[in-house]
Amino acid sequence: MRKKWFSYFIYISLLFLVITLIRKEYIVIPEEIDYKLLSLSFIILFLGFLIQGLSYKVILKEYGYMISSRDSLISFGLTVLSRYIPGKFWVHLGRAGYITDNYNYPFDKLTFISLNTQFIGIWIVILFCSVGFMFMDISFILKISLAGFWIILSIIIFTRYFHRITQWMILKTIGKQIILPVLSIKEVFKVLPVFILYWFLYALAFYYLAVSLGADITYISLIYFPISTVIGIVSLFAPGGMGTREASLIGFFSISGVGTILATTIAAFSRIWFLAGELFAFILGLSLNLNKKLKSAKD
Repeated sequence: MRKKWFSYFIYISLLFLVITLIRKEYIVIPEEIDYKLLSLSFIILFLGFLIQGLSYKVILKEYGYMISSRDSLISFGLTVLSRYIPGKFWVHLGRAGYITDNYNYPFDKLTFISLNTQFIGIWIVILFCSVGFMFMDISFILKISLAGFWIILSIIIFTRYFHRITQWMILKTIGKQIILPVLSIKEVFKVLPVFILYWFLYALAFYYLAVSLGADITYISLIYFPISTVIGIVSLFAPGGMGTREASLIGFFSISGVGTILATTIAAFSRIWFLAGELFAFILGLSLNLNKKLKSAKD
């Protein structure tokens, strides 16, 4: 219960932060907002959360664990807010715990699968964003660095030898054993479509959000939100990637020639915008769970 209240506290603090920034004019609400595009961005965002919620069912099926679409959405929705709890692993533990309680599947195995899905998502985002960065007007060194990072990540998660070396180096560096998943190419390609679909929906939704607020950007900016989100995910010190995602977005928008104030405004509102999607997933999961309990009580 304390963990949930911690999530709520972070959301309330974020809301007051945005209000303070508006009052001090660090961010300015655009005078002209395209509400049609803004509404479209929310619709696509909610669809993205729906697909991500159902993706757990698709992924578990590939590992031989069958669950219903309803339980897939419930396990995702009820735990979506836990990503704001420091540590980054609560969402995986909560999701696996719900499925274990309802299907009696092994908790450790489900937790590991859930963690694997996050690495697959990161790997896919970096792959496509690396290609996108090649068409951007940024330094050649930065392009090569991102591509190189993707290659190194691929070697680590797809080859057992370098995987063991990396885990040993992490243990020696920070004194803690951190489990990194070992994936297979076949395993990744089986679930690739669902990952591409919901990441694309998130990217497209953010693009329309930015345009609705007045940003003059091209479709290459579709990569901004996914890569900024990944930067937030790998920032272990920031709950929910808070701060790091926004800073990354501002940097990418500045490359595109968007003014600092507008870039800051879009980045700040994107957090509230994405929060709306998370609340949609939470309310959906909560509603489905309550409906399930009511039906069970009648039976």
